[in-house]
Amino acid sequence: MINILDKSNNVQEQITSLNVTYKRSVNIIFGHYPFPEEIHNFIIDIKNNIDPTINYSNVKGGMTDWYFFNKKNNFNKFFNYLINKNSQTHPDMWKYFFDKYFVSNAWGNEIKKGDSVGFHTHPCTHGLLFLSKGCDLIFPELNITITPEPGDYYIFPGEILHGFNEHTGDLNRYTLVFNILQGDIFKFQNKVKELNERKDI
Repeated sequence: MINILDKSNNVQEQITSLNVTYKRSVNIIFGHYPFPEEIHNFIIDIKNNIDPTINYSNVKGGMTDWYFFNKKNNFNKFFNYLINKNSQTHPDMWKYFFDKYFVSNAWGNEIKKGDSVGFHTHPCTHGLLFLSKGCDLIFPELNITITPEPGDYYIFPGEILHGFNEHTGDLNRYTLVFNILQGDIFKFQNKVKELNERKDI
């Protein structure tokens, strides 16, 4: 659930996304992955594959390898759900997704009491699938927080500052995190042009 910190800000809510105007317009795509068994399996994967050698991240807690989920069938199933669910409402990104973009890395986070995620940005589109409840994700520039619910996903421009302070709850917080980069857009445009010029279709 997205919570508005200061209700005087101009916020326009849509069915599957939220447009926030704060110095510029930012689109946050959100929805729910309605498969509790898959969510549970993601948590088990993360618990069993924390990499203790990772110490150069904004995550002050447990992490899997940066590419842990990239070739996992359960992540591919989730990502296909994302594409199918959002290709009509956000065709600029999700229609023909793999012709225009790719997932550069996908990993899991385990946040225990006392852990935190330093406020940071990414040079790409950033996504989160919340696997459990836990501390809110804070967007200080946008004046909003996200309260995690298991199965909720959020995708937003990575250059927006985000993070959270020390987790004070007793339950661990699990998230599947991924980054999306733009592929060869000229290759995609040429493919579309070739299809449009074909006489046999």
